[in-house]
Amino acid sequence: MLQDSIENYIKEYPNQEQVKMMKAWLTENEPGTFTFTGLVDPTDATVVTPQATVDYGYNWFSLSDGPAIVDTPQYKYFFSVSIFDMKHNIPAVIVNPDKPILIVRPGQPITEGTYHVVYLETDQGLVFTRMVVIDNMAEVRELSRSITMQGGNGDMHRDVQRFSPEIEKAAQAIIDVAIGYADPDIAFGKKSGDVGDITHAAGVKIGQLGTPADTVRYLPILVDGNGEPLNGSATYIVTVPAGIVHDDGYYSVTVYGADNKLLIPNEQKVYDRTTYSSQQNDDGTYTITLSPDGEGLNGIPTGKPFYGMLRAYVPVQGADMTVKVEKQ
Repeated sequence: MLQDSIENYIKEYPNQEQVKMMKAWLTENEPGTFTFTGLVDPTDATVVTPQATVDYGYNWFSLSDGPAIVDTPQYKYFFSVSIFDMKHNIPAVIVNPDKPILIVRPGQPITEGTYHVVYLETDQGLVFTRMVVIDNMAEVRELSRSITMQGGNGDMHRDVQRFSPEIEKAAQAIIDVAIGYADPDIAFGKKSGDVGDITHAAGVKIGQLGTPADTVRYLPILVDGNGEPLNGSATYIVTVPAGIVHDDGYYSVTVYGADNKLLIPNEQKVYDRTTYSSQQNDDGTYTITLSPDGEGLNGIPTGKPFYGMLRAYVPVQGADMTVKVEKQ
């Protein structure tokens, strides 16, 4: 048992959050099986800060009885398979896999065959899939039927360390402060030790199931050009820079309520803008309007205090991700 200290709480926080999500999923699903969200809406609280125009797949599994194999289909648009352990390490994110994925614990025998081999630090883990939806939900749903796992139905018990209320409060205050300074490009690692404990905890709190920067880069949009928090009664013009993704990738800007980190309900049912749903400017940038009613070029409705998240899938490493936010 860990000592009741702020340092240990911060180190344990990612495990707490992973176990919380796993237990919620297991109340209605079986280990080693996939479930898919369809298009996420504001009622879906499975994960905070979701992207709206993506079909997410979840499969919490256990390797206690041996390795597991994931089979996937081919898809013409962006499709990724992320493997998480219970410490919120991400040993692999495989974009458009071209062969089965073998997930194994160190020391376990490896099944003969040609695989993407992924080693996990914990018995339990999550296979998390993202398949971008471009007005083709029927096609996506048909393809998702061939995302399957062989094995993975071992022991799902995972211990969680508890801490005193005083320690929890003090540690959460540190994590909250760190969120304002955390660099999303270094918030998530492939193995324990890749990321500092405070940075790691801050990354999990602001965007659980976020991934390393070589696959997805993130930039929180928290304030306007004057440093003021974004409010739901004002209109903001956001400029997304050019050249942040490769030709086989795409960008998205999604808006979340500041109170719950979930999508904001609106009559238009518009929660994000992406490469596929926005008009590009002549210079390669994108202009997005964030307004109470969603009016304006590439508009997204707000209506309450909010923040945004810029994501660059298949990113150009080193590209300037800075967005310009002007209050009207």
